[in-house]
Amino acid sequence: MDAHELYSFLRDPHLLELIELNKISNNVFDIIKLGENQNSEMLAWCMNPNEGHAQGDAVIRDFLESAYAASDNCIYDNKKFFVEWTPGRIRTTSFGAAFVTRELKIKVDDGTANGRLDLFLVDPQNKILITIENKVKASLNATQLEKYVAAVRAQLASRKVFSEYNLAFVVIDKDLDAYTEEQIGALGKRWALMDYQWLELSANRARHNLTRGNQAAQMLASYCQSVTSWEDPARKELSEIMADLVLTHPTVIECLRKLDGTAMDRWVSSTLAGHEGELTLFLAQHKEICQKLISIKGVASLLPKLKKAMPMLPANCIEEGGYWFVIKPPSALKIEREDYRAIFIDLYRLQISTAKSPKFNVKLVWVKSGFDPATCSEAALREKFEPEFKELGKRANSDTRRIMLAEHVTPTEAIAVAAETVEKIEQLLKAHLKTL
Repeated sequence: MDAHELYSFLRDPHLLELIELNKISNNVFDIIKLGENQNSEMLAWCMNPNEGHAQGDAVIRDFLESAYAASDNCIYDNKKFFVEWTPGRIRTTSFGAAFVTRELKIKVDDGTANGRLDLFLVDPQNKILITIENKVKASLNATQLEKYVAAVRAQLASRKVFSEYNLAFVVIDKDLDAYTEEQIGALGKRWALMDYQWLELSANRARHNLTRGNQAAQMLASYCQSVTSWEDPARKELSEIMADLVLTHPTVIECLRKLDGTAMDRWVSSTLAGHEGELTLFLAQHKEICQKLISIKGVASLLPKLKKAMPMLPANCIEEGGYWFVIKPPSALKIEREDYRAIFIDLYRLQISTAKSPKFNVKLVWVKSGFDPATCSEAALREKFEPEFKELGKRANSDTRRIMLAEHVTPTEAIAVAAETVEKIEQLLKAHLKTL
């Protein structure tokens, strides 16, 4: 990096705008990072219909509908539970009497050891008892999950007061996308496995509350935003500005990455000398912004490569977030409802990535509610797609299907898979549209 490159970066209007926009962040969770227990406390608060988040029992409905979608292949208690609790019944039932508790302790290993599950959702009116194991930065263990089921059935379900209750078992793991298909398969079919993306519905609802002047929804919106890939318009604008800066000033960003590892107690006289010294001071004064720019590099740098791999793709077919891309085949625009997505490729960086070894997953996402019935039959199109994407035939009742195309791959491999799949989908869509 030479002095001209540094000063061009510091004078960039996008950088000045980024500094100002970053000042007005009202998300406390940008500052405070929650551990597993704190996340469980926040989930309990969100799911309590009597709390002051202005959502009532709507978050419980979001949770149950997502658990239904995640339980297609489940057996035993979950299968029985969701035969009775369908999305239609969930949407039309009141859960105002429900409560969430973290106070129930259990005995495991035949009563020789103490255990504690994260959350229990209990509704005495609707006779449901749902065990929720919340994982944050901790790996799931099939043996542990089986012990929990046995303990809940022996110590809770066997009590007369709960004898008529329907039981369900749900795992919520923020990093579920980082699991391989083999790891997920090894966990068995007794528990429904979910990540935090179900909170996107709650976040969107809270955002509408805020636009109507109901500030009570702010805390819930902030929390949902912090644990999902949902981005409000202000954060999306930040992401776009940061991506532009990273692409425009690659040598400065690379120098920031190098300087970020130098703690102040290792500074020497020459540390603050010259233009690198000026950048060192800028980094110290704007630490949060600089670290965001460094972290976004792995995704932002892919945009030119994506466009090169898919040169015929219109600009409106690529959406970009802080660590993800949504890529739509051009013909998908003809069959989706306004402001919805129907078929797209989700390419995203995993949290286990490092600067030297970025890892990505690539998924095909199919959203049943995103199809415009006036232009396309979702069922007919799914039938045409199933020979190429056999996983579409599973969980057909789910509104959203996410099919893994590549997992834990390099950026180059991720782009190649995405480009190949977009081309394949485009050909299938064109062939189907010709028959209409």
